[in-house]
Amino acid sequence: MDTSAHYRVNPTALLVTLGIVYGDIGTSPLYVLKAIIGTSTISQDLILGGLSCIFWTLTLQATFKYILITLQADNNGEGGIFSLYALIRRRAPDWIIYIAMIGCAALLADGILTPAISLTASIEGLKVVIPNISPVPIVIGILIGLFTFQQFGTDTVGKFFGPIMLVWFSMLTFFGLVHISDNPAVLMAINPMNALNLLWNHPNSWLIVGAVFLCVTGAEALYSDLGHVGRRNIQYSWIFVKIALLINYFGQGAWTLSLEGQTLGAANPFFGLMPTWFVPVGVGIATLASIVASQALITGSFSLINEAIKLKSWIRVKIMYPARLKQQLFIPFINGVLLIGSCGVVLYFQESTKMEAAYGIAITVAMLSTTLLLVWFLSYRKKWPWVQVLGITILFVTVEGLFTIANLQKLAHGAWVTLALGGLFFLVMFITNKAELLLYQKRHFVSIKPSLKIIEAVSEDKEVPKFASNIVYLTYAQQPERIEKYLIKSIFQKQPKRADHYWLLHLNEVDQPFTNTYRFTEICKDKIFRLDFDLGYKVQPNLKESFINAINELCQKGVISSFSTYPSLRKFNLPADYLFIVTRSTFNISYKLSFGEQVIIRGYNFLKRFSEPAEDHFGLDKNMLLIEYVAFK
Repeated sequence: MDTSAHYRVNPTALLVTLGIVYGDIGTSPLYVLKAIIGTSTISQDLILGGLSCIFWTLTLQATFKYILITLQADNNGEGGIFSLYALIRRRAPDWIIYIAMIGCAALLADGILTPAISLTASIEGLKVVIPNISPVPIVIGILIGLFTFQQFGTDTVGKFFGPIMLVWFSMLTFFGLVHISDNPAVLMAINPMNALNLLWNHPNSWLIVGAVFLCVTGAEALYSDLGHVGRRNIQYSWIFVKIALLINYFGQGAWTLSLEGQTLGAANPFFGLMPTWFVPVGVGIATLASIVASQALITGSFSLINEAIKLKSWIRVKIMYPARLKQQLFIPFINGVLLIGSCGVVLYFQESTKMEAAYGIAITVAMLSTTLLLVWFLSYRKKWPWVQVLGITILFVTVEGLFTIANLQKLAHGAWVTLALGGLFFLVMFITNKAELLLYQKRHFVSIKPSLKIIEAVSEDKEVPKFASNIVYLTYAQQPERIEKYLIKSIFQKQPKRADHYWLLHLNEVDQPFTNTYRFTEICKDKIFRLDFDLGYKVQPNLKESFINAINELCQKGVISSFSTYPSLRKFNLPADYLFIVTRSTFNISYKLSFGEQVIIRGYNFLKRFSEPAEDHFGLDKNMLLIEYVAFK
């Protein structure tokens, strides 16, 4: 069901959409045409061909692929690469998760590069009025302030994102129209023959292809932000955004044609559209728009990591909710990684033109990943004819493959930075995912039925000191009748734990993003109970709260009693006591493991140094908690 279509389309919603969705793609005019021209001599063929490439790239990639096709991959109102993966994983092969991981890694690298390049390109505009100014210290200062502010939440300043982007796109449109009127012939660039002519005849055609793709940076956000504003708001607002972008690009082209026969040098066509007196104002607006773009990538990175944790593809890290809205996340560890990464990129490259090669490859990899996942979605969920799916797949893979090859030509010029960043993120996800699977296999699940009489006997044995009225274990067993062998040992072998009731809690991750329900099973009458919590991959687990709510509901239904089992306390109707026992698993390297498994385990043990303890991640009260250790070989 397309729940995203239920968002109302009205001026307020469209304004919010401008602020949330279009920061990244909206700031691309800062550097795209400049990157296309590079050090080449300006000619009519170069400018018209470059503009034609921009026009058709925006049309094919942003409009056709994302606006018309990908937005149909609606997962209960949510979008993004993990939402798309969740829609198809039941039908697709197991290895498809690695495609999602690659896309996620590329988007995380994009979260580092976008603040660096967009802010640097904005501040560089000051060189028009202050030629000797160095943008690096200013950009570093803005980055530090931007990432420091994340811990306080952005719900207040977020209200201004829409108006800021409206001013930005209005400025793009105004200055673009002014210069198109100077040279209307630039509109001939709409003819695709200009693009083909340029790519066929220009000696630097591969470099131009790589630069052109920068015009669709942020196109992934058209899908990732589906859950925030809804499909219709994105589709309608895109009409205005695309027109504004094209008008500005064509205006830059008209201005640049006035320099025919020359090289661009240090000039930037974007700021060249403005009268000198307006440039400082333009820089200020561009900086604000770049901050909006950066904010979108930062919060998007937080959401990606949160979803990866639920899919057992990232180590558990501390997640905070700084705003009144539960949906707004802050992950200190990731925030620090992004800050260090962005500052490192600025210090290493110094100039936005040198960052362009690194920037493009991240987007192409993310888009290719989405395309490959779309194959399964269109085939198995939308039931499209295979000929239609094949045709669309060939189109997108060809276009994005060419852009990827073009960007790989720039490996020596900075693209290696993105591959290194993305590779590092992917390695963390790969190790975590493989280790979690291996850990699951080592847990040794057994049937609980042979142990029921022993557990009942321990519960009734007055010689054994009562450990707690209710003992609560977390179990990974999928079936209610099965349990980890070490949990059985915990009850009656290590140290007998007498209790009136034993509870087994299981978290089941489901495809629907915001599902939050539970199922109750009585395994042994009035003695052993099980609660299965079905949580969507966007729901933050809070076991203490979920467990208490479930207990209260079951008590109201008369299924169980919530009062203390101690007679002295029960007569005063005092609530029962609960003790949560969390097992902390560790891997010991042994000869039984293959070499590859040993490498995975060593990597996982290292990563766990940065992870949040299970009891903190699941929101358990430490006053009701006991930690037990289990070693796997």
